[in-house]
Amino acid sequence: MIKLSASSLNLFLECPRCFWLYVNRGIERPRIPVATITTGLDRVIKNYFNFYRTKNILPPLLEGKLRAVLVSFPIKWLEYVDIKEDAKLGGYLDECIKLEDKYYAALDHKTRGVVPEEIHHSYQLQMDVYTFLLEQNGFLTKRVAYIVYYIPNKIDENNNFHFDIILKEIKTDPLSAKKVFYDAIKIIKGPLPTLNESCDFCNWIKTKDIR
Repeated sequence: MIKLSASSLNLFLECPRCFWLYVNRGIERPRIPVATITTGLDRVIKNYFNFYRTKNILPPLLEGKLRAVLVSFPIKWLEYVDIKEDAKLGGYLDECIKLEDKYYAALDHKTRGVVPEEIHHSYQLQMDVYTFLLEQNGFLTKRVAYIVYYIPNKIDENNNFHFDIILKEIKTDPLSAKKVFYDAIKIIKGPLPTLNESCDFCNWIKTKDIR
């Protein structure tokens, strides 16, 4: 079965050839080192949210920023399966919140060095995918999602590390996510896409015998 995610769909949009090679041949782009502080902070944040989940209240860092409650149990893995295409789209949610009137929305944590001027296109697709998966699994949505940015601010005289907490609401388009999913399937089932001259990896690997 073809198994896709928001990250693999982002690769598809960036370079169909790299995407095809990754899915059909297992040829991955070289991985770059990733700062582990992001993983550590993500773990701390999720433990913090889980603590307030048991109290059935919104974590204080979001008080006044959002009218919602955490779902009573973490909604982690969601998937959409098309048996005819022998393919599925899945994703892990950082968090899911319940808005007024029984609507649900994905909430994702992002650590940044500065406040972003706009939503990165990869984040937009990720939230489109999460909204699509929520709807396909029976959760009503208002087709919005939320990103919480954690921006390092200062260390005070008591050695406390302070972060700015920026909440962004994003309008999502689950139908766009669905279209990208099926467009990606067509690429996978077709021939190797032509060389992408703007892709450094494509230009490096073109020296190898790939058919």
